Amino acid sequence: MSRIKSVAIFLIVLLVGIAALSACSSPREGLLNKLTSEEGQLIQEKSDEIIRCLTDKDKEAFCELFSEEARQSDTFDQEVDAVFDFFSCEVYTKSEVVDTAGGESSSEDGERTEWSVSPEITYIEVLQEGNGDDEELLDRYYGVKYDWQIKDSANPEHEGLNHFEITLLNIDEKVEVGKNE
Repeated sequence: MSRIKSVAIFLIVLLVGIAALSACSSPREGLLNKLTSEEGQLIQEKSDEIIRCLTDKDKEAFCELFSEEARQSDTFDQEVDAVFDFFSCEVYTKSEVVDTAGGESSSEDGERTEWSVSPEITYIEVLQEGNGDDEELLDRYYGVKYDWQIKDSANPEHEGLNHFEITLLNIDEKVEVGKNE
């Protein structure tokens, strides 16, 4: 009888321990899911805005995506012109955005003070007029990678895109804006 009592007590303690551990990990998981979801949504929105700027040929809005520091570069305007000369689009077809990215985050007193990510737009598919006389539209695929400082409490002039790279995937040529650090 005492053996059964010992086993019963052991099982009760084990179940209570498992329940306590489950309860402790749940808020952590919830916070992690919330942060991942928030980051994914921000990446999707920024990537959609980049795609819109490129396909609508909205150079002014594209420039506003960059950090103040990046826009102050002596070569910034020429680099942006090169991007818009490079990206050729008659008709936007579709794209694929990866809404997860590597990055860094720092917090102080539970509040983010620095937050940066390096997302990727796997491809932007567009149609472009061919070089021939038959007015045929050709598929072009561009890939985009960018470094985005979402928040920098100490240096707000760093907030925004700091590096942007677009590659024509069909022929592996690319153009960049900003520093690649």
